[in-house]
Parts: sequence; C-alpha cells; structure tokens
Amino acid sequence: MTNMRIHRNCGPGMRTLSWVALLLLPCGALAAPAMWGPTWSEVTGNLWSGATLNRTAAIIKKIDGKHEVAKIVKTEPGKRVVVVQSPTRKRLSGTDVTMELDLVPCKRYYINAQFKSGSGREWEPVIVMSEPIAGCKMPKPAS
Repeated sequence: MTNMRIHRNCGPGMRTLSWVALLLLPCGALAAPAMWGPTWSEVTGNLWSGATLNRTAAIIKKIDGKHEVAKIVKTEPGKRVVVVQSPTRKRLSGTDVTMELDLVPCKRYYINAQFKSGSGREWEPVIVMSEPIAGCKMPKPAS
C-alpha cells in the first residue's frame, strides 16, 4: 500500500479526492506517451561531445512558439521554428537565436552552442548530430 500523508485540516471530501487523484495518476502517466502516436522527432540541447573547443550544451527554449522545459523535447516531424538559448557564460546571461529546422520523423537532433571565442558572447547554434529514436515507427510511404 502506498504511504500517503493526509493533513488533519482536510475534510472527508478532500481525503477521497486525494485518493482518487493518486489512483488516476498512473493512468495519466501511461496515456501521455500515446498522444505522440507511433512517429515523432526529438530536439535536445544536451552536449554531444566536449572535444570541440568553445562548444557547450544549449537550451531549447521554444518550438513553434511553445515554451519548453524538458531536456529532450518531443515534437511533430516537419518544418519547425526553434528558439535556442546559449547558457550563462562568465556571469553574462545567455542570448537567443531562432532557427528553422525540417525535422525528419524518428530522429533526435543534438543542437549545441558554438562560441566564437573562449571569453565572448558571440555564438551560433550547430546541429552536431542526429540519431534514430528507438521505438519510433517510420510512417509508411503513400502508395
């Protein structure tokens, strides 16, 4: 049985509501991946390789105007407008760059920040790698 803390100032209706919410939580968590169907694309700012001088992880801030907070963002394949932010560097806040990408189904794209120098703020987003997504099913070509 799950350990659950019930505050004493809650009425009996609140206790029932808390139990119902706990019981429905797994259903909602399982249903969330299904909204993507069998095909999607992913974009991440995770650092692919630290071997390149002045290259660092980037932040995927928005895709098609929707604010993102996940490290790996799932999105529909096709043409997308992506806002990428550089990380804070030497106490200077990051800046945004908007780029258009044509995302191929079932691919994960790694976008990193390539700075022009070791101390400046000038940078550009670079797609350093794309890889297939395990479990993603390619759409069948139209006959």
